[in-house]
Amino acid sequence: MKTALSAIGQIILFAFFVAIFFGGGILGLFHADPFHAPHWFVSHPTLTSTRYFVPSGLFLMTILWFVVLAIETAAKKLRTAGLWTTVAYAVALIIGLLLKFGWATT
Repeated sequence: MKTALSAIGQIILFAFFVAIFFGGGILGLFHADPFHAPHWFVSHPTLTSTRYFVPSGLFLMTILWFVVLAIETAAKKLRTAGLWTTVAYAVALIIGLLLKFGWATT
């Protein structure tokens, strides 16, 4: 039963990581950036447009990952749950970048 609850918790955490990454990118596009971080210039796909990356969602997701790891460390569950939390973070990062969360074209 503990394993099933842990697996469900990690799936929920993964979904939360993806939602935070997406939400942070949306906040940055509407200039409601919590960090007021500069946009990372990437390229000019056409002569009249600029493509850039808004790192807000990435920063928020990374802070959440550190907070979850700190809680797991305090609960002495880092050895078992920390690995799965890191895997959920990495997969959410890869999926978010593949889905172009945080990318904007003006």
